[in-house]
Parts: sequence; structure tokens; C-alpha cells
Amino acid sequence: MRDELYDEGPCEERPALELLVDLEARPTPEPRAEAGKAGLGAGPPVLAYGTALEGGELAVALDGGGPRPARRARSCLVPVTPGDRVLCSVSADAVYVLAVLESAGAGPTRVVADGALELQAGGEIALRGASLHMRARSATVAIEELKVLGRSVEATFAEKATLFAERVESRASRMLQRAKQAFRFVTELEQARVGNYDLRAESLAAVRGENTIVSARVLAKLDGEQVKIG
Repeated sequence: MRDELYDEGPCEERPALELLVDLEARPTPEPRAEAGKAGLGAGPPVLAYGTALEGGELAVALDGGGPRPARRARSCLVPVTPGDRVLCSVSADAVYVLAVLESAGAGPTRVVADGALELQAGGEIALRGASLHMRARSATVAIEELKVLGRSVEATFAEKATLFAERVESRASRMLQRAKQAFRFVTELEQARVGNYDLRAESLAAVRGENTIVSARVLAKLDGEQVKIG
């Protein structure tokens, strides 16, 4: 107050009654919170609480004020539903919802972006949960090294599954394959080393080659109602 008394101009003596009248005539500044309730003028935005209203467009009923049309801030990734308690940035010409404080419903929390969403970190990105569901129209994954650990894996493809690799290695205690038709094309060499080899065909089993060699160390047997050689 003393600074205000002597900042009026050059130092000159003024009567005490004149100074008192001058101070009483000055308007008392309105608090920022009350200014936000009464209607803001041209000034910086203030924070206010509100409740999202029903309707097609987003609108918020500010505490102590009437309904105002609002927009969801880009940093607010949780969609606003009617009845949610929200924190808003309020100015004379716009209301932005900064965060959803309490949800009116009991459903899961959803993260929704109006456009593309990108997650980037200089370190590790970890997703942990009791279950994980991913759904997309198309997906592209580019990973230099990939390790998948699990107790069981089940993959279902409605149309086609294609695998391109320089080398494929599979190790299993038991491998079972079922197919209506199977085709395999090997341009150079195919070699199988097994303990016991059992090949059964219901109608026809054919082995054809420019040179065919069948050899046995102990016993070679041909059995059939008819055996033709040559």
C-alpha cells in the first residue's frame, strides 16, 4: 500500500483525507476464480471444474456457471461421456477439456485419439495385464530380433498364411500335420533321417526317378498279389 501511495507521481505532500478518498474510490480487483464464474473478459484462461452434458456435441456445465460448448484438448486421450467430471481450461471464446477426473460409467478406461497415435520411448515400452486383445484392419511389424515365449500358441488364418525366410528350424517332441492336400517342391536336395519310417497310401504309392536305388542291409521284401519287374 505504501508503494501505491508514493508511485502516483513526483514526491509531494498530500493531505491524509485526500489519500484515503483516493484509495476508497479504486475498484477492488476480482478474484480469478470468481471471474471465471461470472464470465471472462479478454484475459488468460483459468481452470474450472465441470460436468459433461448430454447431446451430440460436447458441452460442459461449469461449476457456478451455465453450459458452454467445449472441445477435447489434444492431450486429453480419454473420451468424454455425459456425466463425467472434467477439468477445463476456460477463456472468453473457448472451453477445452483437459482431463477426465471421474467417469460416470463403470466401463473400462479407453484411450482414443482423433488422428494417428504414436508411442515412442528411448528405453523400454512394457505392456502388462491379465489379458491383451489387439484388433486392427491391417498391421505391419518390423522387428530386428523377435522372441516369443509362451505355454501354448494357437493361430487361425481364414485365408492364407505365408512365410518367407532364409532358414527355418523347427524342434518338437511331437509334430502332427493334417491337410486335405499337400504339395512340396524342392529344387536341390531333400534328406530325411529317421529311426523308423512308415509310409502308407490307401490307393497308390508311386516312387519315380531317373535313377532309383532301394537297398537294405539285412532284408528287402516285396509282397503283393502281383509283382511286376520290368
